[in-house]
Amino acid sequence: MVSRTTVKIKSRKKVVLERATLSARQVLTVNSELCVGCGICEKICPEKAVIKSPANVHEGRLVKKCQIDIDAEKCLFCGECVVLCPLNAIKIEIDGRETIPVIESGAFPEIMKDISVDVDLCNSVCKMACQQVCPTKAVRIITDGEKSIEKLKIVDVQIERQLCIFCKKCEAACPLGAIKVVKPTDGIIKVNTSLCLEKCQVCVDICPSKCISLEKGGKPAVDEKFCIFCGACQEVCPTKAINLERRAVLHSEIKSGAWNEALEKLTSYQTLVKELNVKCRKKAYTRAYGIEVSATLLLK
Repeated sequence: MVSRTTVKIKSRKKVVLERATLSARQVLTVNSELCVGCGICEKICPEKAVIKSPANVHEGRLVKKCQIDIDAEKCLFCGECVVLCPLNAIKIEIDGRETIPVIESGAFPEIMKDISVDVDLCNSVCKMACQQVCPTKAVRIITDGEKSIEKLKIVDVQIERQLCIFCKKCEAACPLGAIKVVKPTDGIIKVNTSLCLEKCQVCVDICPSKCISLEKGGKPAVDEKFCIFCGACQEVCPTKAINLERRAVLHSEIKSGAWNEALEKLTSYQTLVKELNVKCRKKAYTRAYGIEVSATLLLK
């Protein structure tokens, strides 16, 4: 039997688990500043190792967001939470190398999310719109240093991948079509405003993509095209006025019971059945015609 020790270091900014075995040193880090307490990690953790404390709400405003902790004795360092965290708040390192064990072992797929910028199309006529609208400050425009914005030359657009949440706000704001974003999760979100408390805007406070705003009557409205379906708003709503359903997760090809179980927890049984049916249709199509077809096409 291999002996192991696990040490947890917890601070205001992060939670760190360190586990040393005879063969490797594993480190799991939760960045509490990036985390919005959406609860996805708690929902999908196969060992129930994630502990989420409730948010602190006072007079309709968010005072303190939900806090995530990890049970050091239960955590397997599998990386399921790393794969599905929409805020990139969790990472695992093994012997100093950042990795995701469930992907390396083939138990989980790669989540399909991406952002690309064609800098050749960029022009200061946009007034740096992508940088201005990014809710997480993940976009940084590099210019040639001229003072007048009309004369600025954009030489590069840098994306901080750890901060990017693939909300598509930058893509929509760019008047030149220079930015393309692949958003990994799709779904629906509805707010029953009849349940909303007067002057409550806790959902607006917590939303990481800033897709929720208050209408003139003081009721929240959601711009669904920018929602990343993290569920943080649903978690903190004091009257349970928000209903969010995840209906699709873009991912690479996978045959795994572990992934099926996680997908059902994250979405629904109906979504899992739909994906399994698509896989069956893909297999049948390949057998009948002798060619591979994308599962994404069959979903349409």
